[in-house]
Amino acid sequence: MWAWKYREPVLDLFEMISGNRNSYAMFKVGGVRRDIEEAKIPLIRKILGDARKKIDLLTGAVMDDPVIHARTKGVGILTKQDIIDYGAVGPTARASGLAIDVRKDDPYAAYPLVNWKVITANEGDVFAKAQVRLLEMYESISIIEQCLDGLKKEKEGDISVKVKEIPEGIGNGRAEAPRGEVFHFVQSDGSNSPLRHKIRAPSYVNIATFRKSCIGQTIADATISLAAVDPCYCCTERMAVAYDLNSGDKIMNANELINESVRVTNELKKTINLQK
Repeated sequence: MWAWKYREPVLDLFEMISGNRNSYAMFKVGGVRRDIEEAKIPLIRKILGDARKKIDLLTGAVMDDPVIHARTKGVGILTKQDIIDYGAVGPTARASGLAIDVRKDDPYAAYPLVNWKVITANEGDVFAKAQVRLLEMYESISIIEQCLDGLKKEKEGDISVKVKEIPEGIGNGRAEAPRGEVFHFVQSDGSNSPLRHKIRAPSYVNIATFRKSCIGQTIADATISLAAVDPCYCCTERMAVAYDLNSGDKIMNANELINESVRVTNELKKTINLQK
């Protein structure tokens, strides 16, 4: 966890660009909310340079440490076929020799305008997943630096267009998130808010690979095998309805489930004298 202190300058950089450290809210219908001012570019480059030095330190610590090698190599292996069977994405897939990346396979934004490579490994174990993530950070810095070069060459222009109304219809899109492909489906009824917005985050498919990677492992190895896919459990929330297991009849819809949760909470408040 001591490495987390090197994350702070990066969060400061996010705040400088977007106004927020974690929830950036930069994108909107028609473009982005803020521009990157030319005066900020030297500081951005400095932070990136400092980050590269810290990544050198972390990479050296992982790649050269015999204890880390002994603890993570051959542990939690996922073969290329396992990745295909489970539909895994991102570094989890690339660590098993599957060179998939939405930024290359279906280029968007500025990715087709810069030079970078998809990082892969073949072993599919915990060490390979760590190796892929470490080396990908160098590619990320290189992509940002190339984009900064492009910003200086281009004349200043609009960062968004005004969208007066959103028509009825459906749309979908995908992007390469840090954990892999994230998929968005949006349905519009013509109002200023979506009728439906479904997100399939990469953890939804990556976590399921644990059913294979944990087989034959010790309890201690199972822990790091799961952690190696960098699971985000809030991304896997899918509860919308409850069914009677015997009859198959629907018992509650999503709103009814929420209302029931509120009811129980209010009853508990009465019990502990928090509500009259």
